[in-house]
Parts: sequence; structure tokens; C-alpha cells
Amino acid sequence: MSLQSGGASCAPAMDAKRPTPIVRDAHALLVRGIEELERNHVEEAVGLLRQSAELQPDSFYAHLALGVALTRALRISEAEQALETAIRLEPASFWAHLRMAQLYQRIGVITRAEQELQIALDVAESSEERKIARDLLDAERRRDARRVWRPDFARLWPWKRRER
Repeated sequence: MSLQSGGASCAPAMDAKRPTPIVRDAHALLVRGIEELERNHVEEAVGLLRQSAELQPDSFYAHLALGVALTRALRISEAEQALETAIRLEPASFWAHLRMAQLYQRIGVITRAEQELQIALDVAESSEERKIARDLLDAERRRDARRVWRPDFARLWPWKRRER
């Protein structure tokens, strides 16, 4: 078979979605999912991290990474559930509260974002973590002065509030 210029290639299309292989090792799936997220292959990362969380439902890291990937995929309600699970598994996790605050900032639920940032500041174990939380909280408060008021619907649905 000869290749002609401008002709169609017999090679499979590289744009086709790669299937995720079935792997039964939750840690390997977690590592691969984080690697895919770092490569900005968000949908592939979501699939791998979801499998990891399903295989090991008590894994804080799997739920945290899944929440980050779902946030980047703009699947807000799923991301909130994954991050809530991570917080339930490790309530004193700085990174889980910080990521939840960033999710709330992204969707414009400012009071919840500030609450999560304050919790992150309270549970921070290092000066670097405290600086990150303090800087984000200060930036949020500076933006708050210029912000157009939006209703906060958290008061309307009290059953959705998390117990602290």
C-alpha cells in the first residue's frame, strides 16, 4: 500500500478516547489519576480517581483528588460530594478545607468559602499553610467590598449544612 500526499492514512485516529484499563489496585489508580490530572487529561483522571475511590471508599486521598479533578471538570455537585467525603474522613485536613473553599469561591458561594477558609486556617499545621489560607481569606475579603450582592441559598436548605 502506498501513501499518497493528501490521502487518508490507515493509522487509527489519535484523537480517539483511550479506554481506561481495568485495574484492581486502588493506589495505582490514584497515582495514575493524579498523573493524568497533572497532564491536564481531566476526564481520564476523573475515571481513574473514581475507580480508586470505589475500590477504597475510606481513602481520604482518593476522595480529595477526585474532588479536585471533578472541580476542574466543572462537575460541581459531584466535586462537592467528593470533597465532603474527604472532609468527613479527615476533618482536620487543611487541604480538603482549602479545596472546598476554592470550589465555593468558583461558584460564588462566598459565605461558605470564607467559612471553609477559616476552618483551613484553624487546622493549618505549618506556617506555609497558614500563609496560604490567610492570603486567600484576605483576598476574598478585599473582593467582598467590590462584590455585587448575591443571595446565599445555604440558609434556605438547612439540611444541606454540614455539622462541624
